[in-house]
Amino acid sequence: MNDGLFYLYADLSCSAVMMACGCWLLTDRHLGRVLRVCHAFIAAGALVNVLGIVADRVGFHDISYGHVWPGEVMTNIGTAVLMSKWVWRSMRRRQAALGDVV
Repeated sequence: MNDGLFYLYADLSCSAVMMACGCWLLTDRHLGRVLRVCHAFIAAGALVNVLGIVADRVGFHDISYGHVWPGEVMTNIGTAVLMSKWVWRSMRRRQAALGDVV
């Protein structure tokens, strides 16, 4: 397999996870405003990353995403895992709150 394609699709999947998690964490009222703004920036950046990769793959207006560096993928993996953990905690907190109410 071509290393470039591996890094490209790994970056695409990590960016998609970061985008979904960032959007979810925007709704978590237990997080402070600054953290929610940071998640909004991460989600927006991940959305741009996803759109750039998809536009490159489908050949939209000759957009070239360029070379994805292994370091970028490693950073995105770490961020995606961290954000997934935060979403998991947020979901458990909401379930616990609903369990207390009912």
